[in-house]
Amino acid sequence: MRKSFLPVIAVRPLDCGHIETAHQRIKEMQPNRPHDPEPPTVFELEEALGERVHKCKLWKSNWRNRIYRLELASGVAVAKQLLTGNSAKLQCEFDQLRLLARLEIPGLRVPKALALLPTKRAYVMESAPGKTIRGMLWNGSNGDDTLQACDLAGKILARIHIAWTQSIRPIPVELLARDLAAAHWHLSLSQRKILQSAFRSLAKVEVSIGQIYGDYNPANLLFKDGELYLIDPPSVVRRGVQLWDFSCFRSSMRRESWRLNLWRPFGRHAGMIKQSVAAFERGYLGSLNEGDSARTLFTLAARLFDLHRTAVLITLEKGKIDIARKKMSVAGAYHLGYSLTNRVSLFLLKMEKCWLFRQLARELPGYGPRALCWLVLGVDLDLTYPPPA
Repeated sequence: MRKSFLPVIAVRPLDCGHIETAHQRIKEMQPNRPHDPEPPTVFELEEALGERVHKCKLWKSNWRNRIYRLELASGVAVAKQLLTGNSAKLQCEFDQLRLLARLEIPGLRVPKALALLPTKRAYVMESAPGKTIRGMLWNGSNGDDTLQACDLAGKILARIHIAWTQSIRPIPVELLARDLAAAHWHLSLSQRKILQSAFRSLAKVEVSIGQIYGDYNPANLLFKDGELYLIDPPSVVRRGVQLWDFSCFRSSMRRESWRLNLWRPFGRHAGMIKQSVAAFERGYLGSLNEGDSARTLFTLAARLFDLHRTAVLITLEKGKIDIARKKMSVAGAYHLGYSLTNRVSLFLLKMEKCWLFRQLARELPGYGPRALCWLVLGVDLDLTYPPPA
């Protein structure tokens, strides 16, 4: 779909196991994991930073991380402490801050990595200014600023992918099918056949393969004065289909639309989110200079990865609900969310799954109305490929 500007590099095997990773994250939620590290002390922070720390206050926390706000002699900084993972993930996040900054992408700013505290599984970085794109949507910020932020998010992601591309090769449909088979969801016969037809249609479509960001979403992007700050670097270097990051951002924007619709059913946010997603897509595709024919295939491939992302989220939500059913203390101690919230999220994700299959049916060559009718009616008729004349 596009050419790489870098030579092919021998690196770790291709990794499309996002659902397998979700299962691993569910295991990390269990209460029998090792004891969490103690919070870093002011003395330890001063020793690592080499300057005076006036105050260290817990700012945010969940089952994965603790975030501390530090008041230093030179200004404000942030300390992130990993509650899950190991020293390798800690070192990776710390290193990725520096590597992302070296890309020197216009409009991209990355907080400077200041200090590493391996014994406390924590690191310190500069505090990033601005509002997250997610916060801009919820706070009703200036629409032009939101559109500019999303357009810039698309351009920056495209340039990160160009820098990280290692090869151009066909979509690894076998690996995707194997990973999707591990999802905690139910597919009707028609949905299975739509998915199989999508795999066949995309089996020879070439995409960029290389390092993926992993969690490129509106909550991790801060916008300030025409620049974006990345605040959550990758904790694992994964080599996969880079289109995953594109779908990660789009699916996150859809979930923000759900939440806003539930909390503010009479608001005017739906049109703004739709325009913001369109701005992101234009920024991304415009930076890659794709032709019209390539964009048609891109749309179909992106929809498949949207579905893959939804399968990951369904698996995670079901895992949280299972833990809550067992009345494990971790559900409250590590802020996995309220059981009712998780159930509502799971219901909405299942609705999104059905919607994505309808979109996929529309976009499959030759199938549109016929396959869509089957999905809407829930009729499990034979769906062969190629479609009958």
